[in-house]
Amino acid sequence: PNPTISPPEPALPPRRPTKRSTARHAPPFAAALNPMRTSATPLLLVAAASAGVALAFGPASSSTKNAVRLPTAAAPVASPPRSSALFRTEGVIGRRYRQRRTDASPTELAASAFAAGAAAPSNDGFNPGPEITFGSSGLKLNLFGFVYGLFAITTGIVWWASMTLCQLVYFLTGNGADKFRKWPVTLSHLWGTNLLRWMGCFPKITGKENLKEVNQRGTPVMFVANHCSWMDIPFVGVSIGWRNYKIVAKQELLKVPILSKSLRTGGNVILDRTDRRSQLETFKRGVSYLKDGVNLVTFAEGTRSRDGRLKEFKKGAFKMAQKAGVPIVPVSVRGAHLVQPIEYVFPVRPSFRVGGGVHIGEMIETEGKTDEELMEQVRGALIEGLPEEQRPL
Repeated sequence: PNPTISPPEPALPPRRPTKRSTARHAPPFAAALNPMRTSATPLLLVAAASAGVALAFGPASSSTKNAVRLPTAAAPVASPPRSSALFRTEGVIGRRYRQRRTDASPTELAASAFAAGAAAPSNDGFNPGPEITFGSSGLKLNLFGFVYGLFAITTGIVWWASMTLCQLVYFLTGNGADKFRKWPVTLSHLWGTNLLRWMGCFPKITGKENLKEVNQRGTPVMFVANHCSWMDIPFVGVSIGWRNYKIVAKQELLKVPILSKSLRTGGNVILDRTDRRSQLETFKRGVSYLKDGVNLVTFAEGTRSRDGRLKEFKKGAFKMAQKAGVPIVPVSVRGAHLVQPIEYVFPVRPSFRVGGGVHIGEMIETEGKTDEELMEQVRGALIEGLPEEQRPL
């Protein structure tokens, strides 16, 4: 043998695959579990939206129909972890986290979550499901509200653009075109009607024959409605039809994006409830609109009812109608506080689930009546159109 040629080295055994090499051969669904490193974020958003729609429109489960009875006392469990002000620990994530970190039973965990302020079934047995709370304001958002808000904001961009176009026309014509600002009201009505229909929140309207009488009369009227939810405005708007009207709205609504532009462009009457001068200006402007043939929409209670029941009336709306000599049409809004409770940013469920609707009452003449007589008659008509749980105690 040649001493200069070394013998061949023995073959090395195959190397074991490392964690890095196995990651390359991970199944496809493993990558989808990490949305920060893949393009799965849109899929997760679609899945969340689909879950919200299914939760709202799907058949009610037995857990939704029958409220879960929780024990009055429970064994102490470990303190929940800290969380940000947005996603609080009393939600679904917090409950599952505590279930992993403690040895407590599911019944004890449910009781402790309920005591900590978790989302619980409402008085009518409805459970809003997983929800988040926004900071110190306490406003909440559930899955259906997320879908509703996403759709409303997306389509609201077109609404906002149409309002901007109207403002441009008014600026170029020196407010000569569309003197009483009917175009913004029509565009807002078109957007609101389609939004409510697409999301299953369109109210059931009764008393339409009374609107025919208003049309036959041909004079402006004042629509007076009860106020128990943010949904009252779209409910009333889609109920009174394609007519020019102005809403007496509080100044705080000007802080809401898109809606503020619609209120300003449409020439609605904005009221600062803390300023006496603003109240007088609101009265004069409202009377002027009525005398010019423009309808007015007011909420006689002045603020939202927290429990849905009819509260005491303010006299301002009735004095405006008497000063202008126009009749009043009572509008009873039913179930809006169940569609969107006062503590939620957007609706929590479709209106057909709770019988949300609007009843248009008969016209009530204002001439020859005192303030007290007129208020009592309108109040009685509103109560007749409300369900028992919304009538005053």
